[in-house]
Amino acid sequence: MKLVVVGDSLLDVDVLGTVERLCPDAPAPVLDVEEERARPGGAGLAAALAAADGIDVTLVSAVADDEDGQRLRAELARVPCVLGPSPAPTPVKTRLRAGDQSIARLDRGGGPGAPQATDDMLDAVLEADYVLVSDYGRGLVRDERLRGVLARRPVVWDPHPRGP
Repeated sequence: MKLVVVGDSLLDVDVLGTVERLCPDAPAPVLDVEEERARPGGAGLAAALAAADGIDVTLVSAVADDEDGQRLRAELARVPCVLGPSPAPTPVKTRLRAGDQSIARLDRGGGPGAPQATDDMLDAVLEADYVLVSDYGRGLVRDERLRGVLARRPVVWDPHPRGP
């Protein structure tokens, strides 16, 4: 059985360290960084988890041609992908973590301009037995041609409040 994960891929970055003091100029913790880990987020994470479980999966997403997009593509190297262009910068969610606790999250990227589904994306969805839509409100699944193809496949839709 072939699973296709369609939707918005992000780059998740965890900055890990310890906190033993507060900043002298503000009541904010000082994170002494020990390690940084990157991984796919959003639809990319769902596809990577399925692939790690041995599922025949393909990710269909749009990724910008920027430095963060290149880093995301590298994190997806073990996942079969059909990646179209994105007009907006790659969304990055950076979590500052002390132990098992997030102390802050920094978001960048994203923005106006919804990606358009390519013919290759549509073909990949048509080859699916099942589809998981992982919508983070970035706009790919608003594409009318893609929605027409999705209507012809069994779909599980993970919605986002800003999504269609």
